[in-house]
Amino acid sequence: MKTWKNLNKPPVVVALFQIKYAATGIKLNDFLKYDTQIKHIFPIRRDSIQLGIDLGNSSIPLGISKISGTSDAKIGSYVYFSVDQKTKLEISENTITYMDERPYQGWDSFKEFSIKILMILSEVLNNIEIIRTSIRFINRFTFDNFDYPQDYFKTLISSSKESELPYPLRQYGFRLLMDIPHSDIYSIVNQNVENVRNNLYIYTFDIDVLDRQHIFFDIETLKANMEYLRDVKNEIFFNNITQKTLDLCN
Repeated sequence: MKTWKNLNKPPVVVALFQIKYAATGIKLNDFLKYDTQIKHIFPIRRDSIQLGIDLGNSSIPLGISKISGTSDAKIGSYVYFSVDQKTKLEISENTITYMDERPYQGWDSFKEFSIKILMILSEVLNNIEIIRTSIRFINRFTFDNFDYPQDYFKTLISSSKESELPYPLRQYGFRLLMDIPHSDIYSIVNQNVENVRNNLYIYTFDIDVLDRQHIFFDIETLKANMEYLRDVKNEIFFNNITQKTLDLCN
């Protein structure tokens, strides 16, 4: 496990942790036994409904008309929220996702909270095969001037001649997909800058790190896995920002 710099003003606006698993033998309503415990942390629950409609051989004419068909509605996931809706837990038959939009309190706090959730659900999850783990961190920076992107970031897309952009540029973005050598990990990185008004630029640096390694549910194994995902995420983050950007985070 590597040692990373602590930022006094981290640019994280969204932090997310997810596990995806083979749902053999698990039903969604198995998780309802933990509803009271979960609501101590996330007091609000909303059920996400999945709806399918079979029209059979019926055709849909233009205009307003009555049609007949067979509907199949079921609960697709349980979605829990904090009172301020800044934190969210979504449980489906094959994924558990925790998302935090509160001011970022650091990796240790985020990891501890993620593991706390899994421990509540551990009786149902015990012995399941996890087929993917992932973390996603959305970072956002605000700049008064962005005439020279290379002053702030090392991964850039630019034109070789100024004349190739004949009009003022308001927004641009690009997406990178990276395979991490000697592992089952890959990362999806999205970078986007938008000139929202004169002298105000919003730069979004979105890092999603996913591990396709199959592991059996075990809290200590997941803790170690999260640390490895964090190392990859931080390598991408710190290798892309310049000292000038780093100074803005302290």
